[in-house]
Amino acid sequence: MTNSGKSKWFRLIVLLGVLACAGSWATGEVHSIRDRSKVAKATEKMRSVCAGRFLVDVPVQAEVSFSWEMIDGFDVETVQESERDFQARVAAREAAIAAQGTTAEGKGGMVEARDIHAAGMVGRTFIFGRYHSYGIEEGRRVDIEWVSVEAYAHRDGLSASLSMKLANEDDAKAAEALLSRLRTRGEDEIPAVPGFCVHHAVFAEPLPLHQTEHIVMHIGLPDHPDLGMIFSSLPGGGRTRSLLTRVNENDAQASADEMLRVTKLRTGKRNINTVHGEEVLERVREFNFATTFGFMWETQGVKDDILKPFLSLELQAGSSLAPGGKPAGSSLHQDAVLALWDSISSSIRLRSGEPPAKLPGRGAARLTNASRTQ
Repeated sequence: MTNSGKSKWFRLIVLLGVLACAGSWATGEVHSIRDRSKVAKATEKMRSVCAGRFLVDVPVQAEVSFSWEMIDGFDVETVQESERDFQARVAAREAAIAAQGTTAEGKGGMVEARDIHAAGMVGRTFIFGRYHSYGIEEGRRVDIEWVSVEAYAHRDGLSASLSMKLANEDDAKAAEALLSRLRTRGEDEIPAVPGFCVHHAVFAEPLPLHQTEHIVMHIGLPDHPDLGMIFSSLPGGGRTRSLLTRVNENDAQASADEMLRVTKLRTGKRNINTVHGEEVLERVREFNFATTFGFMWETQGVKDDILKPFLSLELQAGSSLAPGGKPAGSSLHQDAVLALWDSISSSIRLRSGEPPAKLPGRGAARLTNASRTQ
């Protein structure tokens, strides 16, 4: 082949490459516009969700659930049911514990069962399973004794329970005092009093002295099953490695191949509604060429301050739709994922105890009351 012929083929190959890149860019732009429009429409109408001491705005169609609800070391569970069903369920639980015998018989059964006396509330407390062990302190044997505590209460169609497996008998009184402050609330009702929100209820102030509160809220969008968000509120302080520190350490240990597949979209300090935090937003090119996103915002909190807990918000997009399967790839374009993240994350705020003002229409890419420093 002559030099002239080779030159023509080279120019043709370059032209085809340019056309392919242009087509890919145009396709990406179409997807970006389409998906940003979807997110803008989804975030036009938002609803406030009370999680612990904080409010988070989510699209009205979002699916919200809660897990790891705890207060003062007690696991919290709530269920909507009639008082009749509540009484039957608690009686069955009491019978099951009593069937194990009593502590006097050495079977670790019921220690005490008693009614809960609180206005407008019915309930029972069970202290059971007394166990003995020992430890060594300063070379001396120290006897250890513990029991399990379960306290059940029902009010206004809602049942709640507080449970602790390794407790003492005084903890039963603490559980009863907390339940006496429980108030019911609707699915999307924001309490008009300060306190700690759990599913369908709020532990209203003034609460007995306590130090620990936990809650995790899960957020999903029905039309995008590959995308999920988690908001967590846990006791603050005591963490020596911040989000940015951990990410930098992980990057330093990662291989060159791993780093080539990860793109940092945004990294740095980000303060949201006076809450100081750090943010890392990453796009990952998976081994099967799927594109996934991992976003995180985190604040350290202050030890023993229930109004300044450790907070985190996480987003994962493009996850496998089947357990153990390969990444599916994000169903939303990068621009749309960023817009959704900014819309929800910028709404995180400490609840004042007052019902919130009616939410204005919120554009997907609009950042309100949030500041960023890179």
